[in-house]
Amino acid sequence: MKAASGIHLIKLYLIINSDNGKEFGGSIYQKVSDKLDCGVSMKWTSGSSDTLFGVGAKFALDQDASLHAKINNKSLIGLGYQQKLRPGVTLTLSAAIDGQNFNAGGHKVGVALELEP
Repeated sequence: MKAASGIHLIKLYLIINSDNGKEFGGSIYQKVSDKLDCGVSMKWTSGSSDTLFGVGAKFALDQDASLHAKINNKSLIGLGYQQKLRPGVTLTLSAAIDGQNFNAGGHKVGVALELEP
């Protein structure tokens, strides 16, 4: 059983969730300005002392382009750039970097082309 709940205050969103009573999570998201959004998330699994904590932000360069960045407590870094090429066509470039093992390689890059009817 999955459950979730949320509260919306002025430009601030609080979301909590549970998955089968074993995984619990929550996030706070705020629209700081017209160009900047930021958020914090946590996830915990019962029976484990391991907690995942992350922060992220999205910055709008203009109405059609934005930069995204996030990092968690395991030093996993996510970076992205999104560009609306024309109505219904969006290009996304992304990277996932393991900050704890930077020299070891194994990092990921991605490209997405989203087409809407």
